[in-house]
Amino acid sequence: MALTSTKELQGANNKFITDVQRKCTTDLHRRRETITMVEDISSDDIPKIIEDHKVVFVDCHAVWCGPCRTLGPILEELDEKYASKGLKVVKLDVDHNREFSMENQITGVPSVLVYSEGKRVVFDDGAGRKMDKLVGVMPPEVYEQIADNLLAQEAA
Repeated sequence: MALTSTKELQGANNKFITDVQRKCTTDLHRRRETITMVEDISSDDIPKIIEDHKVVFVDCHAVWCGPCRTLGPILEELDEKYASKGLKVVKLDVDHNREFSMENQITGVPSVLVYSEGKRVVFDDGAGRKMDKLVGVMPPEVYEQIADNLLAQEAA
């Protein structure tokens, strides 16, 4: 069927746009239902979370931080992949937890603090320097390797 008038073209165009918007909205809702959201906590919650889980990654972030938004999905996938093995990922907003941020010398975001067996993990950067946090966005494989190593130590 050929559309001949401008009114018919506009009507067909509007219907097409409405159909696409409806499909995108439906797909988005389905995706949100399958994604586990990482819990946003306060510093008061950390001791209990560390006590209840083998390995804990604390994502120290800020809502205004672009790299933090990049790291979020990486850590959500990590949480989803390793939750059944005892790993927990949580988010802590540094602007709402300033005392914790100062105590832990969070000077850049995102910063990830890692706890295993109730203790803070200290990393060797390969150049002989010790780090007690991961600052910036790392490739997903880095976080997975840390999780694998710590969970393997727990199992041994």
